Amino acid sequence: MIPIVSPEIDEVEINAVKEVMATKYLAEGNKIHDFEKAFAEFIGVKHAIACTNGTTALHLSLEGLNIQPGDEVITSPFTFVASSNSILFSGSVPVFSDIKDDTWNIDPEKVEELITPKTKAIMPIHIFGLASDIPALNDIAEDRDLLIIEDACQAHGAKINGKHVGTMGDVGAFSFYATKNLITGEGGMVVTDDDDIARRITSLKNHGRPPEGGYHHNLIGYNYRATNLVGAIGEAQMSKLPSLLEKRSQNADFIRKGSEDLSSEIVFQKIPEGYTHGNYVMVFRIKRDDVKPEEVIKKLKEKGVGARQIYAVLSYEQPAYQNISNWKWAKFVNYPDYTKTKCPIAEKLSKTHVEIPVVPSMNQDDREKVVTVLHEIFK
Repeated sequence: MIPIVSPEIDEVEINAVKEVMATKYLAEGNKIHDFEKAFAEFIGVKHAIACTNGTTALHLSLEGLNIQPGDEVITSPFTFVASSNSILFSGSVPVFSDIKDDTWNIDPEKVEELITPKTKAIMPIHIFGLASDIPALNDIAEDRDLLIIEDACQAHGAKINGKHVGTMGDVGAFSFYATKNLITGEGGMVVTDDDDIARRITSLKNHGRPPEGGYHHNLIGYNYRATNLVGAIGEAQMSKLPSLLEKRSQNADFIRKGSEDLSSEIVFQKIPEGYTHGNYVMVFRIKRDDVKPEEVIKKLKEKGVGARQIYAVLSYEQPAYQNISNWKWAKFVNYPDYTKTKCPIAEKLSKTHVEIPVVPSMNQDDREKVVTVLHEIFK
């Protein structure tokens, strides 16, 4: 079976962890700070602040920008539920915008229609590793005095005209979960060029202590600190990341080109001119209504190609959102009735997409096998 997930771990990461274990200093320390510096340099940003995971990176981003209870944050429903959950944590309100039919990222025109006096921020998700239309969203944000929080948890290596995602809004959030382009098992990073925001986030992740340390807590904060073990694995992965991204790109390009004659049956995510795809996940949409994803997934697996539907249930369709009145903040905040939320393009995509492998461990035989099996199924 060609796997959907195949972490690239070898003696480099193992030895890095051993070195930390030998020091007996396992909490946040120099290894985390080295990782932060390496990651900041890689994406071209002034500040990178490590934390426990991508969800807490998003939460810290919102808190760092002082998003308040009742404030509205516009985001996409076609992603992992952690994105909108992070908005809910502090009592702010997720407002779901539909996506574009070709890139599957949030549609700036739909976003503009949803802005109200309560709107404070836009949280675009760079879905599957493809950047959202940040230039258009930045124009909206500037005109309407809004903030941009880039959910770049899936998008290590993604760029627009050479500029890395996470660096084009007010803050960006990354995840290093075990399936991502860069992994530490669990782990996250908040990035920004703003000194004041970076200082606030650094404090918030450490119980509200100032970055200089000490036991004076100026803010009500959290324990979102990452460990030196995470830093060691992350720094080791950083040295491999360019190569891993190149392998993912080669795999994706081969499968796309090899499947061009299936364009009447399936369509891949459109990559606009000037955009560099991070290729975290490779997905196609089935165009025919009489072909069901579960049937395709079954046939792919029978022929040795890993496959699944990754976001078959949109965020606002999740039971917790359909019953948002049970959420603790609902006593104080007037949340929308998410049973009435409609995003037709996202709903269609959620029911018609299939994920296939694009992992760096694939070789030429694997790439050819994926293309061959797709032809066997759809031809």
